[in-house]
Amino acid sequence: MATKGRTKFPEIAEKNQGKFSSWAKRNGFTDTCSAAKKVMENKDKYSTNVVKMANFANNFGCKNKR
Repeated sequence: MATKGRTKFPEIAEKNQGKFSSWAKRNGFTDTCSAAKKVMENKDKYSTNVVKMANFANNFGCKNKR
């Protein structure tokens, strides 16, 4: 159970770990947060799977980064 004020990080299946990071590198982004930001700004331009991965990265990786 999550503690007050903290979000429990959901588990990622081992076969899916690193998929978005490798996608971002292949498409010329410097890091996953910049890739997630661009994908979320232009959802119509990308496939639904990429949008889902970007949303996950944005919610659990990039917003906690300080």
